[in-house]
Amino acid sequence: MATASSGLQYDAAIGGTVELPSEIDMVRFAEERRDEVCLMIRKMASNEHQRKLMHQSLPLHMRRRAMSYNPKRLPRKFRAVHVAQFSKSGVSEKKKRPSRRFRRKPHNLLKEYERRKRAFVWLETHVWHARRFHMVSRWGYKIPQTPCNKGYRAAYRATSKHALLHDLSYEGCVEVRGPESTLHDGFRRMCSERVGLTMAAKAYGAGTRAGYVWLFEDGQYPYGCLGRVRFVWRATDEQQHRTVWIFAHPSFYRRLVEQLVTIFGLKNALRETANTLEDITRNPPDIRCPRYSNGVVEVIELKNTLNRFHLTGPLAQATLAKALKLYQAPEQTASSPQHWFTDYPTPKSLRKILKHQAAYWDAVKDLTSPGELSPGEVIGLVIEDPRLNRPQRRTKALPSRNQARYAALANDDGLLAPTTSTCFSPLWDETIRNRITEEGKSTHELNVIRSREALVPGERCASEAYLQPVPILLLQTPGSQDAAYKRLGYGSGWDVIVPAGYGLPLWHSLTRWGAKAAGQKELEMIAIESGCDRSGVPDTVLGCTESATSYQDAVARYFRRPNNRRVNYTKLAIASPFRCPWQQLVQEWNRSKDTMASDHQNDRFFVLRDRDALAKLRLALERKFNLRSINLPSDALVPLLLTMKTRGNPGENALICLPKREDFRANRVARLGDEHGPVYTEPLRKDPHEQERKVLRAGHLRMLKRLRRQRVREKKRRQRANPGRLVKIAAANNAVRVREQLDRMAELWLPGKPANGIRNQCSRECFGYVTQCCFTLTEGNVTGIGYVTVKGLEKLFKVCNKGTFKVLLRGTKSRGYRFATIRLGGEA
Repeated sequence: MATASSGLQYDAAIGGTVELPSEIDMVRFAEERRDEVCLMIRKMASNEHQRKLMHQSLPLHMRRRAMSYNPKRLPRKFRAVHVAQFSKSGVSEKKKRPSRRFRRKPHNLLKEYERRKRAFVWLETHVWHARRFHMVSRWGYKIPQTPCNKGYRAAYRATSKHALLHDLSYEGCVEVRGPESTLHDGFRRMCSERVGLTMAAKAYGAGTRAGYVWLFEDGQYPYGCLGRVRFVWRATDEQQHRTVWIFAHPSFYRRLVEQLVTIFGLKNALRETANTLEDITRNPPDIRCPRYSNGVVEVIELKNTLNRFHLTGPLAQATLAKALKLYQAPEQTASSPQHWFTDYPTPKSLRKILKHQAAYWDAVKDLTSPGELSPGEVIGLVIEDPRLNRPQRRTKALPSRNQARYAALANDDGLLAPTTSTCFSPLWDETIRNRITEEGKSTHELNVIRSREALVPGERCASEAYLQPVPILLLQTPGSQDAAYKRLGYGSGWDVIVPAGYGLPLWHSLTRWGAKAAGQKELEMIAIESGCDRSGVPDTVLGCTESATSYQDAVARYFRRPNNRRVNYTKLAIASPFRCPWQQLVQEWNRSKDTMASDHQNDRFFVLRDRDALAKLRLALERKFNLRSINLPSDALVPLLLTMKTRGNPGENALICLPKREDFRANRVARLGDEHGPVYTEPLRKDPHEQERKVLRAGHLRMLKRLRRQRVREKKRRQRANPGRLVKIAAANNAVRVREQLDRMAELWLPGKPANGIRNQCSRECFGYVTQCCFTLTEGNVTGIGYVTVKGLEKLFKVCNKGTFKVLLRGTKSRGYRFATIRLGGEA
């Protein structure tokens, strides 16, 4: 055996001094390794010098993304350590979500619905809409915005040829009771005869017609407009004590109640309060119908206790005729169930009135359009349970071709003339409404009765004839009354008022008979197709609320974009791209050289609603009257309907500008050359704040980096001073600096007070804004609704001295001006 160097050889087989065993004792090897493995586990579980979590300490091939929140993904021997680490970090244990089968159980669904109703009020048709519509949160309600399928043209076809249905139940009802003279005196303080017929007009006093009226704050006309409401008086022979229902939009519903409490001097009838208005109108949430009274006049809030459906279109009449089946009282026996109809105080007189209503409804139900009836007509009906008269499949209701009955009775004043019997309804009685809601059979109970008694599926059973009837009110909507303005009768329909508990059954019946359901977007479409402004009137509470909401959303969306993706409105010479500054616009036009007196410098403005002034102004636009002789107030805004002469859609918040002589010449040349471009293009302006924004942004970023470096150095210093411990420092408190930076940058992007003001923000004088603008199918052109100042309109009359009156429209994202013709706007 050769001898090798002792420094290089270790094995005896090749000359070394160390001999290796030919086999390994596994028990002895495991015992020797046990101490090493235990030491490694103690090191991994120890918090000292531990920089990683357990699931981060595993080899790469064993790591899974789900290990951070699911301990079962780790090996079993490491799970306890992992759970201990997460429990120390304060992370709550994630509970397993219940199965869908458990969540979809009826009692669990109802609990979930009740929980979700706490933040926003649900309409009775909410679940039906939530499956088919985009739902939005507005005015404290969850309301349908627009259907999930494309529905604009379909909704227009429904309004023009078929029937469109919308749930207006979010509009609250206020009931006012008291002597007729006292109520008339109070209502005259809230509305004006110069606007039109008031709530005290004789045309509405009998209760045979429902009307619309503009309401104002107490004695503030023409300022302080609350909004437009619908009202109907209760038909009764008693002239000493009358009742009226007022349906108001939720945006000003609370202010309407406060105005009524102030005008009539009311106190809270359900609890003791202080003398302040805020305390009087504050009510606990468990009070369903708050009351206010002074012993003579009583005001009751009926909000969320009545359902109101709006039907519009020529087939609205046929849809109601099919969906509503008049109640025929069966013969009562000793075992017959009792309900409100059988317990009515004077059943003989009620049956006589119902017979007259049935004859009247039988005569008018076959009309081809609701617009053929007198405007605002009120019809009271008592119908069967809507679930008893419903087709199996969706069926389109069509009017009857035989109208001989209506033609024969057209001259019968005793039947077709509106009377108190025609509009009588037990729905006005609060006790009856409560009994209807409490004693109504649910759909489940009705199905149980049918399954037990019906011999043939689909046929009526004996118990269905004894279900309680449902009283409803029909309020006719007149639609367009001026054929020169919009198609005669367009927008006519019915408002159906139903007691609580029967909203969804009647909704199902109307949709089954062919009515197309619509959302809030389609309702606004109907308004602009009719040439009316529903939600953008500048001086109303609803208009101000919607303008402020859309402005906040648009500004937030604008500043979420990066700098190189924002439209620079300063270069486009647009002072206010996201809202219409009406107050500043009126001030600048009233402070011109012609009106420098301080008495004309009024900060308030209002929309012109004076019927006499509007009639004269309409004649002036036809060049049949002198505008100067009308004496329009300088702080008024005139509503206009604008129609584009060429292509282009300026959109909302577009500028209404005064044209110049060269614009008319350019338009004449372009028309002869068949060109469709803008008549004038605004030159690009220089942005004086562009360099300042760059410097400010760079300085802000440098400051944030400097503060971050300071925090990093501080953390490293503390770490060196405390070796072996995990050092944490407080988070950066830069919220105030960032907010100040955002405010400064926002002011540089969109100055609150532009240098040139609103009137002279661009090359053409701005004297108004467009609130709504879109392609209207009734006109076949782009149409918008806008408001202009009186002084600007007077200057337009000087510029357009012959031909039709035209204005220049310019969108907020365009530099081109295009001509549009103007007409006086209609009512909302």
